[in-house]
Amino acid sequence: MLIAALDSTAVTASACIAEINDGVLGTFSLFSVKNKLTHSELLLPLLENALSAYGATVSDIDLFAVSAGPGSFTGVRIGASTVKGLAFADNKPCAAVSTLEAIARNVGRGFVLPVMDARRDQFYTALFNGGERLSKDSALGIDEILALVADCGEITVCGDGADKFLSLVSGDERFIRASYASTDQNALSVALVGYDMSVAGNTVSAKELQPVYLRMPQAEREKLEREKKAKE
Repeated sequence: MLIAALDSTAVTASACIAEINDGVLGTFSLFSVKNKLTHSELLLPLLENALSAYGATVSDIDLFAVSAGPGSFTGVRIGASTVKGLAFADNKPCAAVSTLEAIARNVGRGFVLPVMDARRDQFYTALFNGGERLSKDSALGIDEILALVADCGEITVCGDGADKFLSLVSGDERFIRASYASTDQNALSVALVGYDMSVAGNTVSAKELQPVYLRMPQAEREKLEREKKAKE
């Protein structure tokens, strides 16, 4: 199975073409960029580079996988919209991958806690152990996260919120930081999770593919707050 995978949910933009058969990763090409350019400018060129380096075309792709959230509202929309457009023409199946599950796949072993900075004193997070999901994706405060991991031993922390989170739990020796190579979003991990979803029958059509938001966008929150104050 040839998979095209994208991730634009945070600062890193990543695109990958990977062949996975019988659960075994074969050949792949992977392009990732972490800079100040917008994902709307980066994502398609990254995918085009990945296709060219692999020697494939869009029509060769069997499955499109994308980190569908949580993450930056704009970044999540860009990734999902890009995949919807690519998959629609030939009615190719799509996998709406959890950003957190894909990040956790970078580490794999033991307890893994991917954390993404959700602002407003919260993190997008979920708990995994050896690749098995132990909790749903949620937006949690630091005390809620500590309650979530209360019974865990050593925990590897990854994701773009890792350094901020670790600064808040300084002194708790259970938490260790993932290597820099395993911390950020990686489209190869998105492809691997997407493959598992395909095998399990958890794919959708391009029309059905939707971004996953754990909170409403900031603009909508601010609008509701203004309306609430106006009624007081």
